[in-house]
Amino acid sequence: MSPQLPAFGRRSVPAANDAAPTPQIPESGPIVSASAAAAVTSGVPSDVIADLRAICLGRLDPTAVSNMSTDQLSTDLERLISEIATERRIQLNSREQRALAAELVFDILGLGPLETLLENDSISEIMVNGPHKVFIERAGRLVISKVRFRDTEHLTSICQRIASAVGRRIDESSPMADARLKDGSRVNIVFPPLALDGPYLSIRKFSRKIIDFQRLIEFGALTQPVSQILQLAAKARLNVIISGGTGSG
Repeated sequence: MSPQLPAFGRRSVPAANDAAPTPQIPESGPIVSASAAAAVTSGVPSDVIADLRAICLGRLDPTAVSNMSTDQLSTDLERLISEIATERRIQLNSREQRALAAELVFDILGLGPLETLLENDSISEIMVNGPHKVFIERAGRLVISKVRFRDTEHLTSICQRIASAVGRRIDESSPMADARLKDGSRVNIVFPPLALDGPYLSIRKFSRKIIDFQRLIEFGALTQPVSQILQLAAKARLNVIISGGTGSG
């Protein structure tokens, strides 16, 4: 008889009488990045991964999942993936199971493959032109990223999650929306028919490091006398007009 694993955030499903015992999975390590997860599972046929993903999501209880921590959800998903892989005789090692679980966690609780880019402090802007073209701005240079969405539906789901989090609606009848992420990063979303190659998404990230006058002087953005004038103007509560590129203010 197969040992019964705790349900956690899963919906109760009847166990098959002839189900094989569930293999033991090594204790979960740190959650890997979205891009690393995709790289690990790239050796598994895409249709197999798609089936596993759909079955896992179908067995999860949304109410229970919303109250779970990231680590708890990741552990539960690994066990669930192991069960499904055993039931369907799918060859997945523990590393691939952990990677797929991490990918699902990013999709369920985060912003999917964008999580890796959002965690990278060297990236100042993210621009998505459809599911297969993701550009990033790093040190003032625009380059294409290796990050990809699975398809248009995947990107659409992420965009709608961002918009709904701030009480906005985004669809074909209302194809443009501005929003902000929890960290204050500014978001602009454009949907078809205005967007030609699938949804467009841009995220202007806010630096986590506070830029003070000393750092501005080190960057060569201003001189010591100018910084003194600005400080005096602020103390005197004078109006100051700041102009320049995006983020100058």
